[in-house]
Amino acid sequence: MRALFYAVNGLGLGHVTRLLGIARALRRLVPDCEVLFLTTSEADGVLHRERFAAVKLPSKTIREEVGLQKTRYLKLAQTVTWNTLAAFEPDVLVVDTYPMGSFEELIPALRWRQKNVFVFREQRPDAVGMPLLQATLPLYDAVIVPHRTADAVGPVPEPSKLRAVGPILVRERAELKSRDDARRALGLPASETLVYASFGGGGEPESMKALEATAQAVATLRGARLVVGAGPLLRDVPPLPNATVLRGVYPMLDVLPAFDAAVTATGYNSAHELLFAGVPSVFVPFERVLDDQDKRARFLEAQGAGRVVTSLEPRALAAALEDVLARRKRIVEAGRALVPTNGAEAAARVLLEVCR
Repeated sequence: MRALFYAVNGLGLGHVTRLLGIARALRRLVPDCEVLFLTTSEADGVLHRERFAAVKLPSKTIREEVGLQKTRYLKLAQTVTWNTLAAFEPDVLVVDTYPMGSFEELIPALRWRQKNVFVFREQRPDAVGMPLLQATLPLYDAVIVPHRTADAVGPVPEPSKLRAVGPILVRERAELKSRDDARRALGLPASETLVYASFGGGGEPESMKALEATAQAVATLRGARLVVGAGPLLRDVPPLPNATVLRGVYPMLDVLPAFDAAVTATGYNSAHELLFAGVPSVFVPFERVLDDQDKRARFLEAQGAGRVVTSLEPRALAAALEDVLARRKRIVEAGRALVPTNGAEAAARVLLEVCR
């Protein structure tokens, strides 16, 4: 069996991580399967560390930074994508978030011989309702919904193809380190209150503003230390009071049990990983084109699984942190009720189903 995973990333590693979870589960189910990734992630080295091969395209971010001419870049992306599909001849093509491809280059290729599976994360209604997206969905043999219910993605042309598998994560719970082991692995103190902070890939001014406000908030908590999970695009971190910056740790889910609390953006992966690992969190929604982080954050707060703070004001962040630390046990229980298991194996079984 051959499977090609298409993961085009923007500011972070969300698409790669979700597909990596499925690929790991598929390899457990079919040990001799051949897996290849096609990605634009500038952090594609994480795939090699997980023992997967990848064909790498420059990301849109790098294209702009180095001055690649846009039409030439689009032609390059189309050519590499088609040639990879033609040469690898996958039994199944697995695509995350962008059913047409990030450059619409997948549309003709979806009619080739392979089976097609789309991983359809919840998106803003205006994005889901785009005529081209809706017209492309019937070209897929199955649509994996990484949520508890299929209706999370809204109306689709062929709802019978939807397979709700729950949140997809890159690790199973048994693979996570214990609190003490995680702290030792990171070289962090065993006795301090550790607050984790992460704000996506880090390639935007809001990320730095959120980090600085969080550092000021944590500095007011007695015996607390800030630990920053630096995104791949967060290059220059200014001095922060009583803070440790982690670089190159992937997947962070492995060591999340080290932390007593978190302040984080409310991306799909970040939020579900913290719930799964049992870290009570303060969620800061960021504006995204496709992802409604505010909706997700408010849902989690309504379920008792965390707190929402929309103002990057240190006093508000400090008060929210004190609250989640005080209600730690109840928040952890509510979070684990929302993400009791990893949906990656169920998603991998969908690939086997369409390839029969």
